[in-house]
Amino acid sequence: MDIAAATLRSTAAITPSTPAIPNPAAADKVAKEFEAMLVGQLMESMFAGMRESPLFGGGGPAEKPWRSMLLQEYGKAIAESGTLGIGRMTHDEIARLYAAQGAAGAEQRS
Repeated sequence: MDIAAATLRSTAAITPSTPAIPNPAAADKVAKEFEAMLVGQLMESMFAGMRESPLFGGGGPAEKPWRSMLLQEYGKAIAESGTLGIGRMTHDEIARLYAAQGAAGAEQRS
């Protein structure tokens, strides 16, 4: 299921001579937050056409904001589990961009 992430990870591999991410924990946090936001937005679109149902405690005027918060929390939970791999791919892309920036800086100093 995670074939695309493995492919991107192999192409975004960083050699030991390239600079590392200054703060890997911050990059990981940002990548997970991005994945959570993206998944939450995808779920918002998925639930947009669904009507509220009184059978599940819904149907009132307050359900729409609560549904939005619930879907954002679902997005956070999915991102934290790492099952989709979007956060890993984002982290790898951040690393690739730092490596490219380091290589461009090395060329300018030469």
